[in-house]
Amino acid sequence: MAKIIKSDVESQVISSSYSLWLVALLGASLGLIFCLLTMIINQYFINPLFCGSSVNADICLNSVSVSGNIATILVAVIGIFTMLRLELDQPLLVSIVVAATLWGLAQLTDGLSAIEIIAWSVSIYALAYILFSWIARYRRILSALVVMLLVIFIVRVVANF
Repeated sequence: MAKIIKSDVESQVISSSYSLWLVALLGASLGLIFCLLTMIINQYFINPLFCGSSVNADICLNSVSVSGNIATILVAVIGIFTMLRLELDQPLLVSIVVAATLWGLAQLTDGLSAIEIIAWSVSIYALAYILFSWIARYRRILSALVVMLLVIFIVRVVANF
């Protein structure tokens, strides 16, 4: 039996919600926001509030690390809302996993020049968002979560050497 094919119906390309360049741009932007927030929090909140007296000397010695950790949380929240707005897959999971992976990034980049800090933060955030948003595309959330936790473990072990 022959099939009837209508030639007046044109085929349409179905676009997926995953855009590598969009995710890379989002990650790079969040890396830049991370640098700026770390600097602002350190200069205008942590140092004036805690470094004026000798009681909080421990916080003052680690002010960049504390500022970076606060900035990481704020950037994760910004990332969640931005990924929701862009309709990307699993925005909550991706932002939390990126934050857990890059926790302590300010401490690792402390001592570098400002240009190097910005370059490293932007590139690492872009790569992290690309990697974890790519993993989050899988339909089986448990296997994606296991892979993400394995990546977090590997990155944290390598970062502590």
